[in-house]
This record gives sequence, C-alpha cells and structure tokens, in this order.
Amino acid sequence: MDFALYRTIALQGGVFTTAQARERYSEWEIRQLVSTGRWRRSSWRGVLVDAELPESPSLQLRAASLAAGPDLVACHSTAARLWGFDVLGESTLHFVGPAGLVNRRLPGMQVHPSSLGCDDAVRIDGIWCTPAARTACDVVRLTPPIDGLATLDAALRSAWCTREELSLAAEAQAGLRQVTRLRDLVPYADQRAESPMESRMRWRFIDGGLPPPDLQVAVGDLTGHRYLDTGWRDRRVGAEFDGLEAHMTAQQLQDDRRRHNWLTDRQWKLLHFTGGDVYRRPAAMIETTATALGLEVPRYRRS
Repeated sequence: MDFALYRTIALQGGVFTTAQARERYSEWEIRQLVSTGRWRRSSWRGVLVDAELPESPSLQLRAASLAAGPDLVACHSTAARLWGFDVLGESTLHFVGPAGLVNRRLPGMQVHPSSLGCDDAVRIDGIWCTPAARTACDVVRLTPPIDGLATLDAALRSAWCTREELSLAAEAQAGLRQVTRLRDLVPYADQRAESPMESRMRWRFIDGGLPPPDLQVAVGDLTGHRYLDTGWRDRRVGAEFDGLEAHMTAQQLQDDRRRHNWLTDRQWKLLHFTGGDVYRRPAAMIETTATALGLEVPRYRRS
C-alpha cells in the first residue's frame, strides 16, 4: 500500500485519476487492484474510486470534478444540488471556467466559459463550486422562467444566502444574458414558499399580472387557526397547489375537506390548482384567480 497515494485519495474525497495511480503503481498493479475490488472505475474515464466507499451522488460528482479538470468548478444546477436548493433535477453535470476556456465537454457534462471566472469558488462536500447566491442567479438566467422563482425561493429557504446577497450577485452579472429577468424576480423571492410547485404557481400569478400574493397566510379566530400556502388577505382569497401526494390517504382527504369547510365558513374562497394548471393551462388559472379576486382578467402571455 502506498500511503502517499492514499493520503491524496483521502484529500480528494475517495477519488483519484489513473495518472495519479500510475505515479505509484504499474498498469498491471492498477488492473489487479481494480479486479480484486480494492479500487473501482467511476463513470468518468480516467477516474478511479476507493472501493471501500459506498456509491453515492456526491462521490460520483467528486469523480466528475476530477474528470473536468482542476481549473473548473461545479456551477448551475450541479452547484445548486451541492447547496441543497436544486429544483431542476438535471442529469447533466455543469462546470464553469474562465472566459477563454476551450470547451472540454464530456458525455453527461456541460462546460460553461464565464467572464466572471471561478476565483470566488468555495468547497462543499469536497467539491469546488460557485457560491450559493451566484449559483441561484446562474440557474435563473439559464433556465426557463417558470423555474426562476422556484430556484430563488429554494435558495433562501436553504439559508445559504440572503435576498441582499442575491441582489448583489445579480448586479455582478450585469450584461449577461437574461440578467434583467433575474433582477426583476429577486424582490419576489421568499423563503416561506414550501415547495417548488408552490413557487411556480406564484410565479404564474405575478407573470400573469395579478397582485403578488402573500405566503403562509394565517386565518384564525377564537376557535382556531389555519394557514394558507398562498393568498390575498384583503380579498379573502387563497390559492393552493395540490400535488399527487395531497390526498394520499382517506384521513388526509378528510382533514383537507374539514379545513376547506372551516375557511369557507369564515368567508374565505379557496382555489385549488394542479401541475396541469401551472404548466398547461396558466391562462385559465389566471382568469379563475382574477375572477375570485374581483379583478379584471389580465391579458396573459406565456413567458
């Protein structure tokens, strides 16, 4: 056992390149260590893994970062995953480097040259990545608008950045593609949003010209309190996103109906929308909500 190599492997979180292994072992010895199960090959050519470590997404990401090269750092949804606020679930891994970077795209990996460079990178779980606020802003600029507010809400909910830090990061990206859209969204970001789909529904309301709703609206009297995910208190209207898990059991359905009736008894109108409304029927959702609010139906243009 070569302890110098194993110290390197430990420092790199259990991953190492075949070039590093060749500095200490012959090709025959490397093949033997792989065939006996001491080492195993990663999904990335030229990168090996200490087989004592269990397979995990973070281990594969550390292997990918070695394959990408030491001058690149994780960015976009890949960095968002490290920070704990990824709402996209992309399988493609994203890395960023300096503006003059020659594209080294690999299968399953996208490399982004950036005028911002990567000198501000920070280390998370053994992987260098863009800072949390910059990461969120990158995602918003480079993905469909409907995912923008969901990303910003999730970034704030993760507590890795503040709205002020998001604003500063957005200013630092002046001149980049879609930065205006990013700046317009930052003031609406709210850590109280409890799920990405609630955020996407809220974005539809805002983008559709409705007054921005409040979140976690408390409704109560002497008999008790209930909370609405999204609502307009002055109009006594609430809107909630119903996912597939909303009524998984008879008890959940019963509790939901009791809650709905309790709010109705107190002159609240509660609207329910699904993923189909948010993604495929936004104009109808805007019209229904505007009517409930007693407002003129705005002309909706899909962004």
